[in-house]
Amino acid sequence: MADLLSLLFSFQPDSPDIKSKLDYDRQIRTYIDSVLRIPVPVYLKGADSAQDLLEILNPAVNTIAYCCALLARIQSCGEHPKTPKHIPDTFRPGGPLWRKLVEFLETFDPVQIRYIGQDWRRLLEYTDRVSRIMGSPGMAISAIRSAMLRLDPSTGTFTSNHLLFIRLCMEARSYPAALPILDNYIHSLPSNLPKPLLELEGSVPAADLPNSSEYISTRSGHSDKINLTDIHEYYLLGAMAYLGVAKYKQAQHFLEHILVTPAANIASGLMLEAFRKWILVSCLADGSLPSVPRTANPTAIKQMRAASKAYEALADAFQNMEIPKLRALADVGSHVWADDGNRGLVKELIDHQMRLFVSKLQRTFSAIPITTVAQMLVQPPEVTEKYLNSLISGGYLNASIEHVTSPNELVVLRFYQSISEGPLGKSEKQQHQELVEQTRQTIILADQAKAADYRLSLTKEYLEHLRRQSKKAATNLASGEAMDVSWDENVETEEDMMADLH
Repeated sequence: MADLLSLLFSFQPDSPDIKSKLDYDRQIRTYIDSVLRIPVPVYLKGADSAQDLLEILNPAVNTIAYCCALLARIQSCGEHPKTPKHIPDTFRPGGPLWRKLVEFLETFDPVQIRYIGQDWRRLLEYTDRVSRIMGSPGMAISAIRSAMLRLDPSTGTFTSNHLLFIRLCMEARSYPAALPILDNYIHSLPSNLPKPLLELEGSVPAADLPNSSEYISTRSGHSDKINLTDIHEYYLLGAMAYLGVAKYKQAQHFLEHILVTPAANIASGLMLEAFRKWILVSCLADGSLPSVPRTANPTAIKQMRAASKAYEALADAFQNMEIPKLRALADVGSHVWADDGNRGLVKELIDHQMRLFVSKLQRTFSAIPITTVAQMLVQPPEVTEKYLNSLISGGYLNASIEHVTSPNELVVLRFYQSISEGPLGKSEKQQHQELVEQTRQTIILADQAKAADYRLSLTKEYLEHLRRQSKKAATNLASGEAMDVSWDENVETEEDMMADLH
């Protein structure tokens, strides 16, 4: 046991012998080679006793050894259980080994984990599998989210774990729990650049790398293989999570991500589902149906529009404020919305049309009697007053209801035009904080865009484009013609674009 502990403790990330990132890289690789040679039964000696390695090792410092010990325990119980009876009590949510697993996912050293991506992912997938089999998917959400954020605080490099996580949230209907991941921009896919030159300190996984795609790669093991369908599913489920918390603008953006991805002139089933939801969500977010993003494939969009006439009819009635027509269309097509899983969105569309109508009144009036509003909505004044109170308390309307007694008793809806007044008013400090946060997000996004441009400049397709442009420039110079600098030749299909991910 002493020899085993000596080996397991032989690598310490804060050792004075480590004077550079290159030293760190060489030592940890040697250490991993030694640790992975230890047979599984050795890790099991002393289990559930004072000599248990999971009690002796510190997951935040001895991350690699602790991960190996956990995997050994999981393997001894069966890593791929099919039913609850195949999961021992100790690994069930709330059990002692389950708590050890969660503790590891919440405290591991993220730099060490860059070197054992496949083993780390096995722990994530086991946590997901156990929670699902036990009928408690919500029990794994916090641990998996913590693990993703510890590895990559930006969670901006898309991995199979993103899809695993959002599926868990949707199954548990824990929509707010998904937001810390969904709110982060996806800026990269796992890179497939040439193997780093290990003699350069800035190229090793332990280096202070500015972009997570530099250590989450197709070889690192942190992600399973991904394809375009995985990305579409993530954005579709993410949009549905945003809808669950009434964040319509964010949901609209997620659906647009699906519409603008390469389509090879063919609309997939996920794209059609996204397009139909996009029509409804755009009305909720903008009050009308905007133009389809220009970068979307026109042939695929034409196919989707032909199959979505009923949805476009709803959008027309909504933006034209034709309340009776919208309700009639909703009733007639009720089976269509139900079959497509959009019945709730259509109902929200009807409710939102009335909210939008009332909201637009402030463009004309600073104050208006409740009786007048009731006539416009074709309902009794007392029902209208109750409805308006619900809009104000729900944060949909920056207004108040006042009872005026002179010269006649009158109930008035009064709108607040200033951003600093009313129930939705914000102080100067709050407005300043919002501007600071928007600026921070813009800076992050700009840095990610620069990194994406740099990665693009390293691809063989871009280098081939530069070669063609150089050849054109020479030809045009000789003939006196202007050079075409656009990059639209030999556009690849989605299969070509995703091939490098495998």
